[in-house]
Amino acid sequence: MKRFPTPSLLAVALIGAFAAGGAWAQTAVELGPAKAATKDASRTAAAEADVARAQAQAARSAAEQAAASKRGGALTSDGAANAEYQAYVADQSSKQAEQAALDATRAANQAGAARSAATGGTRQAGHATFQARQAANAAGDASAQATRAATEAALAARAAQDAVTAPPAPPPPARVAPTGPTEPLVTFTSSPSNSIVGDYKVDFAAMDGNGNGSISRSEARSNATLSAEFDAVDNNHDGKLDRQELEGWM
Repeated sequence: MKRFPTPSLLAVALIGAFAAGGAWAQTAVELGPAKAATKDASRTAAAEADVARAQAQAARSAAEQAAASKRGGALTSDGAANAEYQAYVADQSSKQAEQAALDATRAANQAGAARSAATGGTRQAGHATFQARQAANAAGDASAQATRAATEAALAARAAQDAVTAPPAPPPPARVAPTGPTEPLVTFTSSPSNSIVGDYKVDFAAMDGNGNGSISRSEARSNATLSAEFDAVDNNHDGKLDRQELEGWM
């Protein structure tokens, strides 16, 4: 029977080393994309946290400006009340921006921890990548919230400044008396309505405005005396004066 030579211990060791090296190389290839993705997510989260902290600082500065405007006093009571309200809005916005900056910083720290954990096995690296991406998204949302709050604080600070410098409202314009035509002034006497004061002359055609052959009470108003004695001249009491009635009056 033919016998195969027994491999030496050195050969066995070399075979084991080659096998282990191949497994390590395969693991390194599998971990490469996961580690890179985790690293990118961690950097993104850190950048968003920096933005959020800067916006929080801007919001604090705006709130301080609004408070200073309020303390400086306003030209009117309405302006003082508005400045106080705007200072309150700026302060609340500043607090919101600070909380958003804290949330962004916390998310960035979580992404950094996931980056450190990505050096483990393939399954562990994949989980770390997911966590880093989630943390980066949370940091981005917090950064956007801090930016909105800083914008609101800046607008409130500007409104507070405008409120304290607003001048009093001008007085209303003086009322002007109308200059159009007015009704003729009619003077009434204290004579009884059924008495005749004296003889007068009346331009019948001119007083009969509608040309109906008689003078109504409203048409007689152009003559103060005739208007006062209308009832006395109106013999038939029909509420109008004809030529015959006026001839007896004149």
